[in-house]
Amino acid sequence: QTGGITAVTTRNRTLAIGMAIEAELCQEVKHPQTPQDQADHLTVGIDGAFVKAKREGKQGRQHFEILTGRIERARGRGEAFAIVRDLDTRARQKVQAVLRRAGRTAETAITVLSDGEDGLRGVVGWFGRKCEHRLDWFHVSRRLDRIHKLLLYLPRSPIYGSRLAFHSRNLNRIKYQLWNSGIEMADWGMRIFRAGLAEDAWDSPQELKRFQYVESQLDELRSYLYANETAVHEYAKTFREGGRGSSAHVESTVNQLINWRF
Repeated sequence: QTGGITAVTTRNRTLAIGMAIEAELCQEVKHPQTPQDQADHLTVGIDGAFVKAKREGKQGRQHFEILTGRIERARGRGEAFAIVRDLDTRARQKVQAVLRRAGRTAETAITVLSDGEDGLRGVVGWFGRKCEHRLDWFHVSRRLDRIHKLLLYLPRSPIYGSRLAFHSRNLNRIKYQLWNSGIEMADWGMRIFRAGLAEDAWDSPQELKRFQYVESQLDELRSYLYANETAVHEYAKTFREGGRGSSAHVESTVNQLINWRF
């Protein structure tokens, strides 16, 4: 198309495309179609976000939540969707309509990847009975990386370098155990990591708050993993079989993880 590229023009065109997509999706909700190219398995990465919208008058400022997702399949084209969860009474039906467009039938197995927050765990049931929820490895790895960065700010000492390497190895062991064996083995690794921190904290009582902050982040990680206990499993097996365990496509990080030795 020709014409201006002002903010108003871009907004109007975006809204026009959005209304066309919405009309097509509503048609699919009203008149479900059996997919021609049926899929044996679908992988769905989902995420949520809150949008702040300023409203004039009695309603004041309102917030609404958007559920976004990307559907991948072994062959054929995938689909993407975005649903306003709390304002759209047909949000679930629209998600199921997008799944049908991607080839979902009653026999299609679905793997849902999410960051494991409460709101997203609540929508896993939208994807049907043959659905497996897996905690997105990207979010697990990011929490571990955050703890690793905190180690750089621990108190300096004559053996700072060797202790930093020691703590880093213990933290990497937790990641390795999660990847290969699940939460129970990783929980044991967390105890070892915590014991190493306590040893250093004993030698630096004046810097106790720094060690306590690292421990608090470790506690947050542990609570997060156990809140998603049934969704933390078989990452290594899934990767070896060519499946998807992360919605961030971080294969380079995964390859480094598999080659680690302790």
